[in-house]
Amino acid sequence: MLGWQIFLHSVRMVFGNIKQVLQITVGPALIATIIIVGVFLALGIPLEALEDNAGALPSGATAGSAFVFVVVLLAVMSVTMFWIAVSWHRFILMEEYPTGILPTFRFDRILAYFGRFLMLGILMVIAYIPMGLVAAALGETLAVLSTILVIVYTVFLVVCFYRLSIILPAAAIGNPIPIGEAWNNTSGVSGAIFLLLLVALLFQILVQLAFTLLAIIPVLGVLLTVFFGTLILPMINVSILTTMYGIFIEKRELT
Repeated sequence: MLGWQIFLHSVRMVFGNIKQVLQITVGPALIATIIIVGVFLALGIPLEALEDNAGALPSGATAGSAFVFVVVLLAVMSVTMFWIAVSWHRFILMEEYPTGILPTFRFDRILAYFGRFLMLGILMVIAYIPMGLVAAALGETLAVLSTILVIVYTVFLVVCFYRLSIILPAAAIGNPIPIGEAWNNTSGVSGAIFLLLLVALLFQILVQLAFTLLAIIPVLGVLLTVFFGTLILPMINVSILTTMYGIFIEKRELT
């Protein structure tokens, strides 16, 4: 039941440190929001662009300005996400407590984190190529078999990704480890990681269903949805990587 224990520990880690969660997440999120809104206004994109039913570019917006906005949006969101993740890993693993309204912005660690995340993404894409070729070869005549194989292989790759993902918190705390060491230290726990991911997925589904029910409450429902959807759930996912690093690399005991 290692997977279940990792999940429970990660959840307790977040709810037991709500003050630090807020210190680490709220400031960067506000800065990101201000930058995005500022760029939005600076590029002269009209407010109609925010409408869900806006199919084409609204009048006053050009393809160039829309492209710049999307690039800035992705860059700001990525930096914010990695800033928060690095700060959380360092808080849990190094007891580097956040002070003030913003966590320390460690550009070198954020860049290292991004580099390893990108490397993992590229590895997963390369690893998926053989299955893509098999699925194409099977074609529509064996669509059911192709679908089953794709699902099974995708689950396998996700488990592999999480086995290797302990290189991310390692980069965050300035103690980088190679891919091979991450793989070796997580040997024999693929089943536990699969259970962990399954439990985490079911938990998120249940939370989303709860959000749907809470939506009928005018103010409280919105506040709880934002709190859990943008803060708690992402931090639990980051905490899972933190916990895995602590167990498989630092050999910590689950308490």
